[in-house]
Amino acid sequence: MPIAPDFPQSPSETFTATREQIVLPGGASYLIRRDDYPNPICIWNYHPEWEIHFIPDASGFAYVGDYIGPFRPGHLMLTGTNLPHNWITPGAPPLPGRDMVLQFDADALIGVRAVCPEFDVLHRLKPLAQRGIEILGKEASLIGHMILELHAVGHRGGHRGGLGLFLEILEAIDAAPEKRLLASEHFIATYNQVSDRRHRRIDQAIQILQSDPGAQMHEVAQQVGFEPSAFSRAFRRLTGMNFSDYSRSVRVWRARTLLGESDRPITDICFEAGFNNLSNFNRTFRFETGLTPRAYRKAARIRAKSLV
Repeated sequence: MPIAPDFPQSPSETFTATREQIVLPGGASYLIRRDDYPNPICIWNYHPEWEIHFIPDASGFAYVGDYIGPFRPGHLMLTGTNLPHNWITPGAPPLPGRDMVLQFDADALIGVRAVCPEFDVLHRLKPLAQRGIEILGKEASLIGHMILELHAVGHRGGHRGGLGLFLEILEAIDAAPEKRLLASEHFIATYNQVSDRRHRRIDQAIQILQSDPGAQMHEVAQQVGFEPSAFSRAFRRLTGMNFSDYSRSVRVWRARTLLGESDRPITDICFEAGFNNLSNFNRTFRFETGLTPRAYRKAARIRAKSLV
């Protein structure tokens, strides 16, 4: 079988996967979108969220863990937490809307199944999702059409109206009689042994930044048990961003929140958000948002009034 050049071909190479940053829409249990191909985020990546991936009309190669195999129109897969994956169509021209992508925080939803027993389906699927599964037979096509309908529902009236259909998709995947496990048990055991500790330390670093946006890289590295140079490489590999860019985004996010939700003086917000001087704060905030802090606060208040 031909293999795409310069692409991971063995478990040892999967550790260079990039962590995709996923933000679920406010008030929604899932994110659904349609991606063109090629796409900047169509890379060898992983993320804590589960992903259901449907490709209606294209062909190519699927990579999930140490699995490599062809895909054809109507292809449908489910990948679980932090399982590296990608789908490529070698030599193809741009393919608008090639991929339907449905992502959700399965662990959070499993956690509420005591009060929402409908989500028990995720608990049943979890052992399969760890290795990734391909849904085969006529059920793949039926579920694919449900995913297209869910995407259309989002365009018509938002995510809330689609929750029932989202649950139907999960139930249909669970009930599908033809499913194929993808990544090998050996890969999962090896990958988890090597990557879990690294993931935990980078996640800890992110939590430190969110509670202390002004923390310097060498300070964070020391707290999570990394040498600074090794920490810098691991942070970029697992988040897709270098430390300084990520730190800046966290500081600006903190400032935006304080500007929009409090009446505190801008100078106080500058230092609370982790900036060390007002000039740098104003320059960075404007670069990231296109507005000065003062103009952002004014716009946030206008928006708040319009929602009343």
